Amino acid sequence: PAGYSCTFLPDDLDVRLSSGQAIFRFYRGGLAAAGISDPAAVQLGVIAQTRADSLSALEYGRQMIKSYERGGTVQHPGGGATQIISTGEMNGPQLLPELNPDHRLVQGLFRIECRIPRTVPDYQRIREARGL
Repeated sequence: PAGYSCTFLPDDLDVRLSSGQAIFRFYRGGLAAAGISDPAAVQLGVIAQTRADSLSALEYGRQMIKSYERGGTVQHPGGGATQIISTGEMNGPQLLPELNPDHRLVQGLFRIECRIPRTVPDYQRIREARGL
């Protein structure tokens, strides 16, 4: 579906929604890096013209995330890439009216585990080499 990805809802939200565009909002939450992996709890929230459209767009995003269950590479538009190790669903689509009064906003929570880039220095080795 036509969409706009963001972390914070855009100032022109109403204009985008009235044009039929779905807003895909991503928040990275907790979990801690270990070894070569960096897992994250990622909340995907979608808002569209109607709740039905929001659920449909969320299902699209859900399936795209699930397509990386066994890993894969995500190419960045400006160059570079992120290596995904695995993904999994933590909470399926839900509507939380007490947290989000707009009934069109639906969300799901996913675990996305990425490989820490090889360009990140090995700080343990650096520390040990300096006797720290």
